[in-house]
Amino acid sequence: MPVTKTLTWFGLTVALALGATFSPTAPQAWAGVDINTADAAALETLPGIGETKAAAIIQYRTDHGPFKTVDELDNVSGIGPSTMASIHDLVSVTAGAKPQSAESATSPKATTGTTASATGESTASAVSGSAGCPVNINTSDASGLMNLPGIGDSKAAAIVQYRTDHGNFATCDALDAVSGIGPATLQNFAGCCTVK
Repeated sequence: MPVTKTLTWFGLTVALALGATFSPTAPQAWAGVDINTADAAALETLPGIGETKAAAIIQYRTDHGPFKTVDELDNVSGIGPSTMASIHDLVSVTAGAKPQSAESATSPKATTGTTASATGESTASAVSGSAGCPVNINTSDASGLMNLPGIGDSKAAAIVQYRTDHGNFATCDALDAVSGIGPATLQNFAGCCTVK
């Protein structure tokens, strides 16, 4: 038997002896999924990560560049403390790795056309998968703001803090002044955001 197969078999045997479980029908993330290079299928092998969270990780990586630390996953919409606890030791970050973009790492998704109204507010002809829409960014609390695609705990808190410090937003596009929100994030929730 080749050395790599022997070592893999040995590692699996040791893991099972130590109480690990194995389901042949479910993909398993044994260790070291590099969140900077993993595609959606690899991310979905992690506990608690399905298609939606995998897409959110890839989109965050596309919008913000490679992850610097594993703890930066906390900034991804949908990744909370319990998910972090279950995947923290199963993921890694490789410096200098070339991440896959959202387009190449996930299957094609339906897109919607957007237009700008006279007030500069973005609207969409249809918003796919946006059950909590529309979201008024001037009146919603942090939990309401998390209904915006791509907005997690930290970005929602930043929006509330910015609004407290500077007053209401005149348009949804004004969110680009909030730290951590750029054009790609604005594009994600173009049809879901309102200021009225």
